[in-house]
Amino acid sequence: MTATLRTSPGLARDPALPRRDDLLDEELVAARLQGLDREPRTVAGCVRVRARYRPGESLRTTYRLVDERGDSRLVSARMFTAAKAPAKFLLARDEAARQGAPDDSVLLDEPMNTVFWVFPQDRKLRGLDRLTDPPEELRAVFGRPWLRSELVAYTPEKAATVRCSDAGGVTVGFAKVHAGDDGRHSVDTLAAVRRSLPPAGGPTLPEPVGYLSDLRMSLLSPVPGQALHHLPRAEVPAAMAALGETLSMLHRGSVAALPPFTRLDPDRLTTAGVLLQTARPDLADLTGAVVSALLAAPRRPAPAALLHGDLHPKNVLVHDTGIGLVDLDQAAAGPAGAELGGTLARLWCPRPHDPIDPDTAAAAADALLAAYARPPSADDLRWFAAAALLVERAVRAVSRVDVATLAELERVLSTSLEWATEGAHPR
Repeated sequence: MTATLRTSPGLARDPALPRRDDLLDEELVAARLQGLDREPRTVAGCVRVRARYRPGESLRTTYRLVDERGDSRLVSARMFTAAKAPAKFLLARDEAARQGAPDDSVLLDEPMNTVFWVFPQDRKLRGLDRLTDPPEELRAVFGRPWLRSELVAYTPEKAATVRCSDAGGVTVGFAKVHAGDDGRHSVDTLAAVRRSLPPAGGPTLPEPVGYLSDLRMSLLSPVPGQALHHLPRAEVPAAMAALGETLSMLHRGSVAALPPFTRLDPDRLTTAGVLLQTARPDLADLTGAVVSALLAAPRRPAPAALLHGDLHPKNVLVHDTGIGLVDLDQAAAGPAGAELGGTLARLWCPRPHDPIDPDTAAAAADALLAAYARPPSADDLRWFAAAALLVERAVRAVSRVDVATLAELERVLSTSLEWATEGAHPR
């Protein structure tokens, strides 16, 4: 196939990864994978479900492919620099052979300097087949039969999570395979958070059922509720009020066993600016102004609060009696304003994917703050929201190759600059 270099919307050319944009092209990836198959299957559909881009270093993508029979498969890919790709493929092929995987579970596209792994093969995760199809020895780990698995989250080279259910489809727990020993840290962190909170009245949290070190698998109890981002828009303000009350209790928990929250530290702001200026040189001046404004107005020291650390709508479950919180792997000790500001940034400046009207978003933000006991000052909240737009929204638009957000990155950075500038109002 003739190489075709495409231009990704809004991202500067990457000399180290000259075929970067080809690996982001669904039609081209489908054609190349079909050409690499030893027994070619017609690809009827190909959808990119994930990307992780590090300018000048690597690009990781995950695709869901559907064949002419309607069968689907996940394929993860990693594009290396030209000097590394062949050696990485040989290592991956040898590892797959040691696991008894088929020869075509790891594929090399030499012109693209890309290695493909057909799920359940993965560059770093082992035993994904046991996660998705539990063997007999795992079926009683929750005390109720674990007979079926539904893959609910997959980050290649990092972690994969399944919903575990019985024969009737009732959820009995969640199982997660991790890279390295991250699972032990996950279980220990969750246990520390649970010990830090009162036995009643706080958020509903999963219970750590156990950690199987030989499988690098953590086991968690289920948490009831519907994910916040799935609620009808009209119900969001009431849910945000419940979340405000819940966060107020969570933030008062003990932080003795938790690491510090560093995502918005000065060096992280500077690093975020450098990455954005590299990826979007057309916005270099605006990015520099945002970083300078944030660094010129550092926040005063505040008492350390127990932070969830990754509080996005997918990790907030709304149920009849309150709020459930999941995925507390990044729980940390830091300023309450950091968590509140990040949440407010989503409401004051909705992402293109968020179908929420301005009036509902404003009502939800007001409800969150009204329910939170003694929130930080308006100045602090505005600063943290501005920092979140830079470090979380803008940087993630680049690292995840979020085309919709990249298209409006100038607006995001301009909003961040307004909030970081004294006297600006976040509406």
